[in-house]
Amino acid sequence: MDMDVQSSRQPPIGLLLRRLDGLINAEFEGVWAAHDITRRQWQLLNVLLPGPLTADGLNSAVQDFLDRDAGETAADHVGPLVERGLISYDDLTYALTAAGGRLRRDVGVDVQSIRDRLVAGVSESEYVRTLQTLQAMIGNLQPDGSG
Repeated sequence: MDMDVQSSRQPPIGLLLRRLDGLINAEFEGVWAAHDITRRQWQLLNVLLPGPLTADGLNSAVQDFLDRDAGETAADHVGPLVERGLISYDDLTYALTAAGGRLRRDVGVDVQSIRDRLVAGVSESEYVRTLQTLQAMIGNLQPDGSG
């Protein structure tokens, strides 16, 4: 597609993406703050939902969300959840406790509400096409060409 962006009356995609990202993050941060957890802790509660994991399993499950260049690991985030009794640790594996399962369910209701509001008025086909378009754009700009 050859597009003269300068003559377009639409805002630039980068501006729209930054604005949407900021709005999404603000909504989710509000939910996590209300439940006294962080984004990484929410991710840990989710990955433990199907069952217990070792420390290596936790790191693998959330590796895409961690700042590996800074040496960040799941252990940097799981400690407070263990202290609060939301996750148990038995020297081998981490597991959700009943209290952790309830918190995960309660936060999940709020998260789903945000997701529902985000896509209100957008058809499933429009949503899928938007994801495909964004993945194609990412692939176009990544040095290795992968989306």
